[in-house]
Amino acid sequence: MNVKMVFVMGISLLIILPVVNYILCIIDRWDKRKNNTGASLYLKKSHHRYISRIYQNLLQFPMTRGYVERISRNYEVLYPGEPEMIAEKVMYTIFTVLLICILEITTLFLLKPNLHNAILVIYLVFIINNEVLNYYIRTADIKLLESIEVFLSDISHNYYINRLVDDAIWLSMEGQSEDMKIHARKLYEIITSPNLKEEIAKYNSTTHNKYLKILLSLCSGVLEFSDVKVNGQLLFTSNLMHLKREINIEILKLKKLRHVFSGSVFVAVAVCVPIDAIQEFGISMVPELKGFYAGQGGIAFITLIFLVSAFTYFLINHVKEIKQPFPKNYRYLKLLERISIIKKALDNYTEKYYGRMLVTGKALKQLGETISPRQFILKRLIYSTITFVIGIGLMFYMHYSSRWIFTHNASSAARISGITNEEQIEALNNLMISKMNQYKKKAVTKEELISELEKENQLYATLTNEKIAEEILLQILKYQNEYFKWYEFIICMAAAVIAYFIPCWLLIYKKRVLKIAMEDEVNQFHSIIYMMMYMRHITVMDILEQMELFAVVFKHSIQECMNDYNSGDIEALMKMKERETYPPFRRMVDNLIRCDSIPIDKAFDEIASERENFHERRKQENEISIQRRADNVKPLAFIPAILVTIYLLLPMLAAGMQALEEFRESVSSMGF
Repeated sequence: MNVKMVFVMGISLLIILPVVNYILCIIDRWDKRKNNTGASLYLKKSHHRYISRIYQNLLQFPMTRGYVERISRNYEVLYPGEPEMIAEKVMYTIFTVLLICILEITTLFLLKPNLHNAILVIYLVFIINNEVLNYYIRTADIKLLESIEVFLSDISHNYYINRLVDDAIWLSMEGQSEDMKIHARKLYEIITSPNLKEEIAKYNSTTHNKYLKILLSLCSGVLEFSDVKVNGQLLFTSNLMHLKREINIEILKLKKLRHVFSGSVFVAVAVCVPIDAIQEFGISMVPELKGFYAGQGGIAFITLIFLVSAFTYFLINHVKEIKQPFPKNYRYLKLLERISIIKKALDNYTEKYYGRMLVTGKALKQLGETISPRQFILKRLIYSTITFVIGIGLMFYMHYSSRWIFTHNASSAARISGITNEEQIEALNNLMISKMNQYKKKAVTKEELISELEKENQLYATLTNEKIAEEILLQILKYQNEYFKWYEFIICMAAAVIAYFIPCWLLIYKKRVLKIAMEDEVNQFHSIIYMMMYMRHITVMDILEQMELFAVVFKHSIQECMNDYNSGDIEALMKMKERETYPPFRRMVDNLIRCDSIPIDKAFDEIASERENFHERRKQENEISIQRRADNVKPLAFIPAILVTIYLLLPMLAAGMQALEEFRESVSSMGF
């Protein structure tokens, strides 16, 4: 207990002291700011330097470098070219995650340290880290999109008055949020740069926000080819309104996704928390259940609950967000791939299953994965090996736990003997445990145990001695039967085979999930084409470049088409059409091919004719798509809760049925 208190006090100090220090710094800073403005500016710069120093140290430390880089990549999408702001946002996120994890470890593990709580803490640390990061990134993303929407309205208003793109952007900066001002200032610098095309290329390579890229493209188009009127409206302002509607649809989509899936993750994960309390409740109600909860059945059931919960969590995340993943370097797989034995094995596998490797490589490219087919096979082998080792370890732990229960628990003594006195029950428990430990590795008969019990003179009824001897003998036989069996090895092998194929199944599942977004993606392509089709000197290649910014499902096909375009435009478009089977996308490619013989605005005249109800239809289709995804996933979120309910009720029901059966047998033996 003293050790626990020391741990709790230490963790409490780790939490309280930084908070107190932070509050004192705020009070001191406020006091200095009130007396000296220059001092406040100096303190602000010192604060940024302090945060940046911590950030750089974490980047240089090998154990935290990958974690910090992963968070930084997410914020680089929102704040390109702003290292100080990225460092501040990253450190704020890390401190938040650290604080929540410390509170969680204090609450769940240090107050009651055991293996189950240790596994639960590790699992929840992973979930909390992902959810906090996703929450901050998604909130910042929605906030930025809303700011861009306001910014577009201001640009449209100022452009209508001045008819100058650079002045419209400059005047629109006033009143914008700090985050939006960063992007607006960057856009203004590019628009006013003498090397416009070079700056646009640099910006597109470093910025990941597709709407800002489209805005820059529209602005540069007006600067290069001037503006025109279409149906009595300025093309630039009309395109800004269409872009604003696209952003509005995206904002509604993100908010809808957050709302619909808000409780699914909690339901799938939170059910793992009360497992320890369920064990205590069950044992307090039926002491004999201690053997089940700490034995093979209980351990296997808890493992199943955690596996199903983790699988459901990953499934919900994949269905909830369909987005292009950040490229990974897979440096550990690359290092393993260079080992001579592994390299030779992968070479033999590639030579034997060359066609299969080509199909796998194509599927990985379609999903935007940077892992090679050889590394993918190596990853599957690693998963299989780890699963096999963990399975073997789990089997040995289950046998160890069951043996420990048999030699340290005699909760059935009161039920068998019928004794109600607590002291006598305790003495009988100790007697049974001592006999168990005495004969656990020996061959003993029932008669020998009865003779030993009669010598102890604790029980005077011969029938009770016989029942106790039978129970001890049964526990000894169970103890001696706890060893690693051949079929357990087969189970571990089967689990390893399943783990080997899990990455393939996930690959197939990801392809199916991405296909859900096909219709929405083609609709986005139509919006891009509609905004560009009336611009002067626009080419099919320009349209493909803008489509590639928005593409996820069709990204690989569009990139291949762009690579082959210079060697033959019609041939490249025909190959892209042959690669894809989705009818609306193929029709759009047909229209791109028609642009070789007729103007672009004539080739896509059908898009303009359907434009009236286009946005409303897209909103409804997005809602239907999101609701369909939610309907498919939400029932799965309750599977862990169902398993936990079974874990609570089934052992108690089984114990109750056993007690009822014993009562019936005792009544029958008395002649009733």
